[in-house]
Amino acid sequence: MENNNEYEEYTQAELWDLLDAEEARLLSQYEEPINYYIPGDSMTYLSAMSQCWGIEANKERIEQIETEISRRCKANKSTQTTQQA
Repeated sequence: MENNNEYEEYTQAELWDLLDAEEARLLSQYEEPINYYIPGDSMTYLSAMSQCWGIEANKERIEQIETEISRRCKANKSTQTTQQA
């Protein structure tokens, strides 16, 4: 079975650094001027949607990183509980 975890090679500290970088990138995306759609103009539509898709993709990446960090924290917590017993 193939492992599809793209963050497997990262350490916990690297994941936190990556999360910080992605959150900073998202904030910079929010600060950029908004691309508005002018009805009937396909170029403004593509520009506006591209900006939206970029923000959504970044949010999804942040969510994936947070999920991986949480998964590892839960695994470490259960390991510690087992060792204490």
